[in-house]
Amino acid sequence: MKRGKSKNNTKLKQTQPPKTKDRGVQLKSHELSGKKIAMAICGGIASVESVKIIRELRRHDASVFPFYTPEVLKFMTELPVEWASGNKVILDARAQVDHLEEFDLVIVVPATLNTISKAALGIADNVVTLLIAGQLGKRGEVLIVPTMNAVLKNHPLFESYRNLLESWGVEFLSSEEEEDRLKVPSPEVIAGRVIAILERVY
Repeated sequence: MKRGKSKNNTKLKQTQPPKTKDRGVQLKSHELSGKKIAMAICGGIASVESVKIIRELRRHDASVFPFYTPEVLKFMTELPVEWASGNKVILDARAQVDHLEEFDLVIVVPATLNTISKAALGIADNVVTLLIAGQLGKRGEVLIVPTMNAVLKNHPLFESYRNLLESWGVEFLSSEEEEDRLKVPSPEVIAGRVIAILERVY
């Protein structure tokens, strides 16, 4: 996949919401210092885990830029993710074409069967699928964390689309099935995989 360092981008910096006093995190390392990570959040109850994941990535000094599919707003507002990331949530394709910015990594978590299928088929009908399509078009790094009911995970096309995406260089991080679901791995496990990918690439 793509090599080299990301470029600073003033467009995304201009989207930051007003600062508050309680957004700080205690750094664990600088392993993601200078890295720009786009976090694509899909609809589902697991989307509420995104706050913890963002905070963990920031503990390794990453800059995290959140994107929502429309369905996320059924489960939570933009406020908690904007608080966690310090950046405004991107909800729609805009004139600033945020989805085509240079990111060191796009992480899709939680990733639904719907979004995984669209990514494999090149469907770009919302800002998250546009983001994934743009990153794939640039041969950039993509990490997908599938989170869904086991019935959906067992759909015949899930493995087909996963294999197709992996053949393009996309990485998958799955948890073990629990309570008939693929649940979101812990923030520490996700951050560890992100660090490993970016250390290998850069």
